[in-house]
Amino acid sequence: MEVFKSAKIEKELDLDTAEYISSINFDYEILNAVVWVNAVHLRILYEKDLVKKNSLEKALEILKNISENPPRDLDPRIEDIHAYIEKALSEFSEEVAGMLSYGKSRNDAVATAIRIRAREYLLETMHSELILAQELLRKAGEHVRTLFPVYTHLQRAAPATLGFILHSYASKILRNVSSLPNIYSRVNLSPLGAGAAVGSSTEIDRLREAQLLGFEDVIENSLDATTSRDFIITLISYLLNSGLTYSCLAEELVIYSSQEFNLIILPDGYVSTSSIMPHKRNPVVAEIARTKIHEVLGELVKIVGILSRQPSGYNLDYQQSTPKLWSAFREIKKTAKILTRLIQNIQVNTSRALELCGGSILLTEIANKLVKNFKVTYRKAYQLCSEISKYLDEGSLDEEKFRSIVEKYGLSELDYREFKNWMDPGSIVESYRTLGSPNPEIVEKMIEIDSRRVEALIEWCENTLEKNKKLFSKCFSIQ
Repeated sequence: MEVFKSAKIEKELDLDTAEYISSINFDYEILNAVVWVNAVHLRILYEKDLVKKNSLEKALEILKNISENPPRDLDPRIEDIHAYIEKALSEFSEEVAGMLSYGKSRNDAVATAIRIRAREYLLETMHSELILAQELLRKAGEHVRTLFPVYTHLQRAAPATLGFILHSYASKILRNVSSLPNIYSRVNLSPLGAGAAVGSSTEIDRLREAQLLGFEDVIENSLDATTSRDFIITLISYLLNSGLTYSCLAEELVIYSSQEFNLIILPDGYVSTSSIMPHKRNPVVAEIARTKIHEVLGELVKIVGILSRQPSGYNLDYQQSTPKLWSAFREIKKTAKILTRLIQNIQVNTSRALELCGGSILLTEIANKLVKNFKVTYRKAYQLCSEISKYLDEGSLDEEKFRSIVEKYGLSELDYREFKNWMDPGSIVESYRTLGSPNPEIVEKMIEIDSRRVEALIEWCENTLEKNKKLFSKCFSIQ
């Protein structure tokens, strides 16, 4: 059953041992990439007059059929997808199959296939994250004037708007995603032609192979090319940062939808009830979304452990790292998609939000007004407002108490009715002037700018995906 045999090994692996070391079950992720690598390699061999045209055409037909009709439940004694493809081609032509390893090893082939699949996952995930950012920006635009409290230490801190808060998450996502074109360039380098470790004496043109596979360049040093997996750490670190943002967003959705806060209402279809408590609306989707950071972190820890203490040259340990990367990609991509639909359908309890934007949380800006209007130090204004906040929170502030406080601080000219007029959340929010503050006009400008940035990145992402798909389709033709 084993495809690659050596005269030095007389006995085949038994089934249990073969299953233990086989990557066949998770090689389906790189099936199309391996097909592409082999199609390109055979084409190069044809261009070097090492494979006949009719043999190449038939081999490409077989490879295309494998791509369109992936095998299932393969015998683990085949070991991996590379062996399966060579076996499939050998059933047509021993000559063609026998040339697959001329100037190419499984080591450089799998390193190439992993990079092809990783860049595809990267673009797909990037697209999902950009769509989430786009939805956050759209929703932020809807609520650019919807008053909503901002919290620090989970205590009400200042009045803002829901649009401002939603934009903050879009901003985080966009900042993270903006690094992806550079990360993509780090991934999009071809190891193919590096052989097992030291290249070869063959006529293989590595740059030509890289071009046909859509790579920007090659990893030049052959030993480096076959063993480099540092890009996996880069990718999963990026995914970890995405998971961090989604975990915090999901946590806010859980908190704000609770009966204690009662600020937002999560839509039906994204909540569930209890088996015995019929009144419950449990935020189960958001609860799962906030766990994904830990799952991705777990995969990162595993990968770092696998890739550490590796001597130069390929070691089979490497194959155990890629399923962890694919898992992390899937988790982040799915989470971005589910959060997009969730954000699209949330409702806001505007009356509750307005209520929580009143009272003592307005006093920071009242202190600023005192500095500006009465030329006192901020610390003096702060202390005055601190005393006022005590009575505001108790609901016992009246003109007499107010008068005693302002006279104590030498501000007897401050009128109680003027102070009451200042205590308007909407006016406070519109008074914000610093760059990036919740002032609706400022938030609208940020949304406009970031929406254009998102659209540009979506266009780059979609164009790159389409270009790679066309190259893959073209690999089955020698025209």
